[in-house]
Amino acid sequence: MNKAPSKYFVFLGLFLTSTSSIFIRSIDAPSLAIASYRLLAGSLFMMVPFLRALVKEGTTLNKEGLFLSVISGIFLAGHFATWISSLEYTTVSSSTVLVALSPIFVAFFNFAVLKERLKKIQTIGIILAIAGAIIISAGDISVSGEAFFGDFLAFMGAIFVAGYFLIGKKVRRYLTLADYAFVTYSSAAVTLFILAAIMKTDMSVNGPEQLSVMLLHGIVCSGLGHSIYNWMLQRVSSTYVSTVTLGEPVFASILALLVLSEVPTLQTAAGGLIVIAGLYVFVKSPDFSRLKVGKNNEKPN
Repeated sequence: MNKAPSKYFVFLGLFLTSTSSIFIRSIDAPSLAIASYRLLAGSLFMMVPFLRALVKEGTTLNKEGLFLSVISGIFLAGHFATWISSLEYTTVSSSTVLVALSPIFVAFFNFAVLKERLKKIQTIGIILAIAGAIIISAGDISVSGEAFFGDFLAFMGAIFVAGYFLIGKKVRRYLTLADYAFVTYSSAAVTLFILAAIMKTDMSVNGPEQLSVMLLHGIVCSGLGHSIYNWMLQRVSSTYVSTVTLGEPVFASILALLVLSEVPTLQTAAGGLIVIAGLYVFVKSPDFSRLKVGKNNEKPN
């Protein structure tokens, strides 16, 4: 029997997804186009292990798994579409704060439906991490009718990404990572390209260098980063994974300092320390989320 990976492996996924802002800085394209190509690259990356497993071992996909994976992809696309669109109406700070609420939705669902109870110390860790995210982003929160619409879109972005993690937790009980990730990323890419066509977004790419960066962005952040999240969903709670993602703005700020020489503000540094403290409290608590695999639910890869 293979030894289960450490729950801290999720932080490798966090590091990889946090590089997104560095890639985006070097891409000259509309945000919806960047998201579409990111998911396209992620799906192409996962197509290799998907086809390899399909030829050698067959597939774990059944009607329910296929349906839920497609829905998960639509939720992922919905997250990108609403969150990106929210930035046209409200501030980055307001949007970031609202998207950071996703662990609350995941934890509430797991408590109400799956009867997954958080220990008091785990709840404190989540609250600290969310508070840190709010401090990082609270500098220029605005209030207006237009901003309210943008805030609503960002709020929907949090719900969509929560749904993506919750569905992933369910289907990863019986689908391999390759099957689930390929179908999910592909359906997300198709959804985003359809939205881009409806919104008449310019999808042209300025030369092979830009295309290479966009594809690398998708491979690193989705093909590797999100796939690590989805791999670990078979082993830890969706609440755990969604809470760890709160560290993304902290890691992104550190990378911006190291790669772009951007010094974070005192407010960002203070909020980042609180996020780190919250994550430390949360992940150091006893592991409450190991998946128990039954006889008819052999652990997929």
